[in-house]
Amino acid sequence: MTRIAMLGCGYVANMYRLTLGLHPNLILAGVFDLERSRSEWMAGTTGATAYPSFEALLADDSVPVVLNLTNPGAHYETTGALLRAGKHVYSEKPLAMRLDHASELAALSRETGRHLVSAPCTLLNPVAQTLWKLLREEAVGPVRLIYAEMEDGMVHRAPTAKWINEMGVAWPAEDEFRSGCTVEHAGYVLSWLCAMFGPVERLTAHSEVLVPEKLPGERFAAPDHSVATMRFASGPVLRVTNGIYADHDHRLRIFGDDGVIDVEDPRSDRSAIRLSHYRTVRRRRFLSRGRKVPLIGGKETIPAYRGSQTRDFCRAIADLARAVEAGRAPYTGAEYALHLCEVTLAAHYGTTGATEGSDGFDGALARMPYEVRSRFPPIPPLVSSPGAT
Repeated sequence: MTRIAMLGCGYVANMYRLTLGLHPNLILAGVFDLERSRSEWMAGTTGATAYPSFEALLADDSVPVVLNLTNPGAHYETTGALLRAGKHVYSEKPLAMRLDHASELAALSRETGRHLVSAPCTLLNPVAQTLWKLLREEAVGPVRLIYAEMEDGMVHRAPTAKWINEMGVAWPAEDEFRSGCTVEHAGYVLSWLCAMFGPVERLTAHSEVLVPEKLPGERFAAPDHSVATMRFASGPVLRVTNGIYADHDHRLRIFGDDGVIDVEDPRSDRSAIRLSHYRTVRRRRFLSRGRKVPLIGGKETIPAYRGSQTRDFCRAIADLARAVEAGRAPYTGAEYALHLCEVTLAAHYGTTGATEGSDGFDGALARMPYEVRSRFPPIPPLVSSPGAT
């Protein structure tokens, strides 16, 4: 069993708390939040120790793995401190808000010999692995085009003040609007597709701020709409949109020569997958109605919690802990996290949001198409396919 610590006890921490029990190899040993009451609540509920300071967490040699749930703007500083203190880190997305900072963290992971894994963890879930198996078996033939939507509707007009979890913590609207929807949501699609199709080689992106004043008297500069087209190293082209203005839509559609795979919502561990094939009757070619594909392993039991997602938040932390115990690499690592961060930030800034030096790209994003610099070792599927190469 591995003792872990939780850094940050805000809104999302509750999802981790409630799914922690699905992984008996994890022991939540300590927690820390700048707001003391949150630390004490989490400690009292889980039996963990509430550290008096961040420094006390860093000094706890009995905890080799730390879950970093701080605000996105604090990821660079806190993850760097954790790695230097000899901790393995699982970080909520994004890895960092600047590419140069993300690159520094990946380099620091290599230098210290400590693992660095970044959310989301959904690549390990049955939905992603079932999709991957279908792709390896060429269920729709060669894939050439992918459409992905990460549209959440008009969040700024939703009753977000009422989005309060079991801890009594409100959804962090200001933090979400400040980070931007692309940074917060693109990873759900990119983490799957980069593993399945390889690194993104180049992309073209455009982003805009449609509604600057999302909270009364508060204006936000982060784009709330982005569109990116990118080519994977293996050939397929992805068009992905991220936004918080258009109607709610989380569809992922993968188009092959022989049919289409439709994933209802990559954010959910219970998302439906439908498989359709093209048919020709006389002079017409059309797509069949499609069938629902059974998920590998069947339906899982995941504790209910307040929120829009059904997900085991602790999958990748459990894998990281097992890797540390066995002396092996985790399923995904720092180079993969860096690649996801670079591609996400490129889509986030697009052609309109980058200024010289402000984002760590040194103005490179003003020039499209953007050539992606980072690469990562191939990631194997968890489930093999008979006859697949």
